[in-house]
Formats: sequence, C-alpha cells, structure tokens
Amino acid sequence: MLGANLDYYILRRLAHCRNRASEADLDGLARQVNRTSLEREIGKLGKVIRRFEGRFPVDPALRYLDMGCGNGGLSLALARLGVRWITGVDYLPRNIERAQAYSALVGAGEGVRFVCRDLRTWVPEEKYDVLLSFDALEHIDHPREFLRKMGEFIAPNGVAVLSFGPLFHSPFGDHMWDFFAFQIPWRGLLFSEQAVLRVRRECFRPTDPAARYCEIAGGLNQMRYSEFLSYVRDTGWEFSYLGVNTFLSRPLRRLSDTLLRIPVARDLLVHNVYTVLRRAATKETC
Repeated sequence: MLGANLDYYILRRLAHCRNRASEADLDGLARQVNRTSLEREIGKLGKVIRRFEGRFPVDPALRYLDMGCGNGGLSLALARLGVRWITGVDYLPRNIERAQAYSALVGAGEGVRFVCRDLRTWVPEEKYDVLLSFDALEHIDHPREFLRKMGEFIAPNGVAVLSFGPLFHSPFGDHMWDFFAFQIPWRGLLFSEQAVLRVRRECFRPTDPAARYCEIAGGLNQMRYSEFLSYVRDTGWEFSYLGVNTFLSRPLRRLSDTLLRIPVARDLLVHNVYTVLRRAATKETC
C-alpha cells in the first residue's frame, strides 16, 4: 500500500505476540491429546454437514479419503457416524502423529488409518468412493494440478466433497488473524507481502523463514474464486452442488448472493466454498 517499510510499521503496531510459537513448540503441542480437544474437533462435522444443505454423503458402505486430514477430527467424526473405511492423508508429520494419537484414544477400528504422504505424488493402493478436502484447497500449491490429480483417487461414480476458505482475495483471506489485535479487511491485498510476513515472523512463527505466502508452513496459494471455477472445468470435473458463504444467516446470505452477481465483486466477496464434484461425462482435455 505505502511500500514494504511503511506497511510494516503500520501492521506491527496492530500485532500482538500472544500466539507466538516455534515449529518445535507446535510439534510438542501435537503430542498433547485429550478427549476434550478431540470432542471439539469432532463437533465441527455437524456444522459442516449443514452447510452442504443435504448433499454431504455419510454411508458406512463407502470408502472415504480425507485429503489434508490435519489432526484427523473429520475422519474420526465420520467413523463415529458409522463410516467403516476411511484413510486420512497429510504431509505434515505432526498432524499425522496427532491424528494417530486421537485414533488410539477413541479406539477407532482398523478401517480408519492415517498416513503421512504428499498427495501430489502419492499413489494409493485403491480407489475411493468419497474424496474429502476440508480447509485445505486454499493452501495447496498449484490447485489446478491438484484437482487433476484427484481424478486418480476416485472410484467410478464417486464424488469429491470440498470445503475451503477463506479465499485469499476475500476480506480475511490472508489467514493472519492469529496475531493481529485489529483485523483490517483485505489486509493481504492492501499491504505488501513482505511486510505482512515480516510481522508474522516477529509475532507468530519466528522459525518459519517464509518470504512469500506460498512458502509458509501449510502454504497459501492466493487462488481466486473465478480461477477455481475454471480449474474445475479444465480438469474434468463438474458441479453436483456449489454453495458459497453458506455459513451466513439467511438475510446476509441473500445479500451475499445478490452482490456475487456482480463479476468485479465476486472474487472479493467469496469467503468459503462448499461443493460436491463428479467426474464429467466427457473426456478430460488438457
């Protein structure tokens, strides 16, 4: 906005250090598991299912793949609902360590497993009826290529259920709220990347040397909503259901839907996306 140095001095005054932690600190926290934290994670599923407005499949006969499973809360919540076969995959070792600890804590069955892999290169031993991706697609580098890769995971007639956001160009899409006392909408667009990440290093993650959003631990790909729509079309998928900002109350949802009809505003206002995809009937083109 005003240059990297001036942007830094403005943002630094608005930041706090209450959540400052090194990677070693985060690894240590991952080993601290208890039923209270697990129940909190499992409790999120009901809220997510409602946001899909009846399109979220829960069927004990189906095989699920939880892509970017994090600490395994979604997978274990589905197991509690009767899903017998689910594989959670994440590339951060501490996430898988925590997911496995949670699984042992509740005595999940043999059909629930967690593996540490990079989904971009992983070759599964089987195909899955339901692919799940929650709060991950906005973090994955090269999302178009990842959507294409998903085609290798899915069984015939299977579906992909995706929930992600906030998208980078939405009001709080920079995902930096954990260390700012005052939240400025569209902060990632208004202030320089260099300044935001400098404050992040000082106040939030001192051992993460990232100089670009895509380099932070966990990643941030800056994908626009309009780009996501084109990526789906270009990689051989089609929408079975598509909802945006469904977490809003009914009056705000109507306002959001109205504003989203304005093309120039769409990328700036789509906060979260909830969608169910199927493989398109026609052959994928490059």
